[in-house]
Amino acid sequence: MRRVLPGSLVGSILAGLAAVLQGQTMEVRPEPARATLGNPVTLRVSVRLPPGMQLIDVSPHLLVPPPRGIRILRSDSLSPRGKGEYTATATVAFYRIGPQPVPTLALLYRTGPGAPPDTLLHLPVSVEITSMVPAGNPQLKDIKPLQPVGGPIWGPAVGLLALVGAAVGWLFYRSRATITVPIPLVSGPSGPFEIALARLDQLAAAVRASGNGIEPLYDGLADTIRDCLAGTGAIPHQGLTTTELGQALPQAYAATGQRAVCEAILGMADLVKFARCRPPHTEAEHSLIAARALIHGWQIAALESDDAVR
Repeated sequence: MRRVLPGSLVGSILAGLAAVLQGQTMEVRPEPARATLGNPVTLRVSVRLPPGMQLIDVSPHLLVPPPRGIRILRSDSLSPRGKGEYTATATVAFYRIGPQPVPTLALLYRTGPGAPPDTLLHLPVSVEITSMVPAGNPQLKDIKPLQPVGGPIWGPAVGLLALVGAAVGWLFYRSRATITVPIPLVSGPSGPFEIALARLDQLAAAVRASGNGIEPLYDGLADTIRDCLAGTGAIPHQGLTTTELGQALPQAYAATGQRAVCEAILGMADLVKFARCRPPHTEAEHSLIAARALIHGWQIAALESDDAVR
């Protein structure tokens, strides 16, 4: 189980990380800095990367799930502004009064081609949220008692009961219509790599059909990668943790940044499963593409290894 750090400690860690970064920065500026309870607040995101560095993410994502009382309404993709500068916006609503911390946004980037992924964070930011009613205990005015309306009440009562029954039936139907991403057994492909690539195709098709399915998608990605490695004998079994699996990869499977890509995909799957992280749909598609490229690279490495043995 993951431990949640106190807010002050998280702020100190983020400030320390920002101090040691070599020129790469991410700034988040809320507009307005003082808002009413429930009103949307726009987060202006500005990113700067020195020459040679590369962004991996197409949009900022949450480092950890936001606390209760904070809701992410919208998040846009990054737009390049030239000279390594990018901008984006996110819209947030706060449902508790007083100083409220802005959810911590993060971006994956590389310091250079082939370098392992790293995470870019911003300094802690807060917003002052005020109540929708004046302070104190204001007296309600111009409130008149309800007056009976003429006519029989049976008609409206029957209509109200019908609406309530329809609402209960709709909720029951929605509770049974749980989104699942089925992964049927593959009978055609015979090798571990072909089976893994076919499962990725099925995952992509199922997610497109459902329009959601982030959690089963990442579960399927992690299972596909682990089954492929176990099927080729690269790892002893599928029960290795993300760190143990990265350390157990053969050199041919870990070259040219493949270990970092594998650990990044499995790490995001761990966040989705255990920390209830919900990345945007565009990031999920990026993970699918990265997993396909990773398995293709392993397939080529295995063929070259067989040729060298022969």
